[in-house]
Amino acid sequence: MLTHSTRRWLAGLGVAGAFVAASATPAHAADPLEIAAWDVLVAPGHTTYNFIATYIAGEEQLKSATLDLDLSAVNDVATIELITSDWECVPSGETLHCEAEATEWGVPSLDYYLTAKADAKPGQKAELGIKAAGGGKTASSSVTVTIAEGVDLQSEPEAKADGDPGATVGLPGDVVRNSGDNTAHGAVLRLQTDDYRSPYVGDFSNCGDFEGRAIICTFDTDLEPGKSYRLSEKLPVKLDKGARTGSTLHNYVDWLTKDDWAQIIDDDPGSPLPPSTPSTGDKLSLVELPAARQASVPQTDVDQTNNFTVIDIKVGGNNPADLAAVGGTAAGKVGDKVTVTAGFTNLGPATVDAWRLTEPIVTVEIPKGTEAIEVSEECAPYDKDSEEPWNPWEHGGEPGADLYGCISAGDPEPGVGGKYPFTLRIDKLTGPTSGKVTTHLDGDPKADNNEAAVVIKPGNGGSGDGGNGGGDGGSLPITGGNTGLIAGIGGLLLAAGVGGYVVARRRTRFVA
Repeated sequence: MLTHSTRRWLAGLGVAGAFVAASATPAHAADPLEIAAWDVLVAPGHTTYNFIATYIAGEEQLKSATLDLDLSAVNDVATIELITSDWECVPSGETLHCEAEATEWGVPSLDYYLTAKADAKPGQKAELGIKAAGGGKTASSSVTVTIAEGVDLQSEPEAKADGDPGATVGLPGDVVRNSGDNTAHGAVLRLQTDDYRSPYVGDFSNCGDFEGRAIICTFDTDLEPGKSYRLSEKLPVKLDKGARTGSTLHNYVDWLTKDDWAQIIDDDPGSPLPPSTPSTGDKLSLVELPAARQASVPQTDVDQTNNFTVIDIKVGGNNPADLAAVGGTAAGKVGDKVTVTAGFTNLGPATVDAWRLTEPIVTVEIPKGTEAIEVSEECAPYDKDSEEPWNPWEHGGEPGADLYGCISAGDPEPGVGGKYPFTLRIDKLTGPTSGKVTTHLDGDPKADNNEAAVVIKPGNGGSGDGGNGGGDGGSLPITGGNTGLIAGIGGLLLAAGVGGYVVARRRTRFVA
């Protein structure tokens, strides 16, 4: 079961679909019905997106659910607009009764916009009461709606840096501006690095690791309206020694008010931040003279589409990855079904950042006179001339194409590669016929091993040897298959989701 803080974090990133994961844990007889709903901070006249989810933590999946929302207190300070078509809702006085049937993913969340009234006063609070029923179980919860003072933190949409493998790089994108009308009393910086390829290596006393998912830095400085602030030192990350020359490592920085961050992690606004043991080095600061503090009321960022910076680090140096194509042979006669294995091996010295690639790492041309009737799930039909983006997830394993593109589920280290089995039906064969395996990787230092043949010969039939290829026709065994397919796909989808989230958020131009 997801912990409450984990679900809260995912909600902070706008990932409502995280609750699918909750149904994958072992079931227990006493598993209760749970309600996932979080408190809301909203400034007068502004709108926030929110959702309410119902689920049972074990394997049991709800077939239907009902929600009864008590709006009597919230109506004094805000309005609620439902934005989902999956629920049937009927108002009764100041109560809203909603019913929904499960889809293949379970009962959908009830999504809604909450808009604070223009005359609401910062500091006002109201409770949204929630009662849920489903699977013969009931539950109750509430959402606290807090009217907050609005501020608007902005950062640069994009920033770029470069560095060689093994080098320490100071991240750009270290400027934040308060473009709102109110002084922001402190701020929180959240750094999400590119996994193990560029981990944070700083030692600032006001920065700390949050559950292995981000580095959180907190600042007490007052950010005055119309002023910009720069970090006293750049946040350092260290490029992995195996990082591939020419690849790009993506890092993400966003800025939040202290109260918005407390909402994400379900902490009281007065609790220590970050929620971990801080480092022992010097304090990282924002370079600007602090202003006098005003009366303390909750604060929220009224426009979170402009406080996120995508930092791309281009890896330099001389650390390429040499991919060698691997072909195969099979023998048979017309009507036979034979299996051949295409693939590649990474000859190093760098690790291939395969999950970041948007084009196939390998293409496989099917030999003429044969038809692919069973295809590796990591391969999908590929049209190199198409203007549409290639989507291996939607068409993986689809038979009948003449050309396939293949992905790698993991990041192959030196000596590791991928294997892609193809079952071919021989429809016409008057002599040997061959297709082609081609590797594709920018910066590959050797072109003479990027192609290998897939050969079908007349014979008694049988599977191919899967071991011939590599440009010069020599034997090139694959020393490691594609491992962790599900984990790799999950990582790719997560990366894609974060990227889409970033793109969706960036709408305005930053002006320091």
